[in-house]
Amino acid sequence: MSINRSSPIPLYRQLYALLRSQIEAREYKTHDALPTEEQLAEKHAVSRVTVRKALQILADDGLIVRQSGKGTFVYPGKIAEKLNSLQGFAEMMAADYPAQVMAILSLEVLPADSSTAEALNLEVEDRILRVKRLHAVEKRPVAYAVISLPFEIGKLLTPHEMESTPIYTLLMRKANIAVIRANQRVTAVAADSDVAHRLNIAVGAPVLTIERVTYAAEDRPVELIQLFYPGGQHELVMELYRDTTQNTIQVARQNTP
Repeated sequence: MSINRSSPIPLYRQLYALLRSQIEAREYKTHDALPTEEQLAEKHAVSRVTVRKALQILADDGLIVRQSGKGTFVYPGKIAEKLNSLQGFAEMMAADYPAQVMAILSLEVLPADSSTAEALNLEVEDRILRVKRLHAVEKRPVAYAVISLPFEIGKLLTPHEMESTPIYTLLMRKANIAVIRANQRVTAVAADSDVAHRLNIAVGAPVLTIERVTYAAEDRPVELIQLFYPGGQHELVMELYRDTTQNTIQVARQNTP
């Protein structure tokens, strides 16, 4: 694959496609430094403006990171979240990304609004603990979490614990609560100003969001969490089985005269 100057496709889009294909083919591996803007411009006989545009799209796609004074580096691949079992995000990340860093951005006791109260089976204005937490890998924000807990549970947890220990582990360890099941909804949204600021993306950029209510014994809701993922950096993976008993088609019968 090379730059085709007779193509109607702009040069920066061609260079972007070329560099992306090289990254995906692992010609440039995770953490490798890309050639400098000057080197890329000389190699492909294009302007540095063209190179900058191509690199910016790669950065927007989450494939590279540009570090001032150091260079441009290949990011880790997409984070794959398996949906075959009930795990917290920190638990899921621990196996493949042990260097994950969790930072508590805020921790507040608040009156529950109507939607939170309904999700946690509380009365409106009942107290909740709301925690905002940022997950990062190699200083790259990979998820922004807004966690709401009934106050009687939340009061048992400390900020330090929530920065170092997965939430479901804490629920068992501090409150003797074992989570059993969860209802989860996945949607794609545009980042508002708060989410954009936390994830270091542009306002309006695509974001994958998961909203989950987690239940303990006797169908008791114990946690409401909203997770926001930068678009293009995550993929949801699940294993599906076909229920052959449902493989039927109901045909409407017509009355015959």
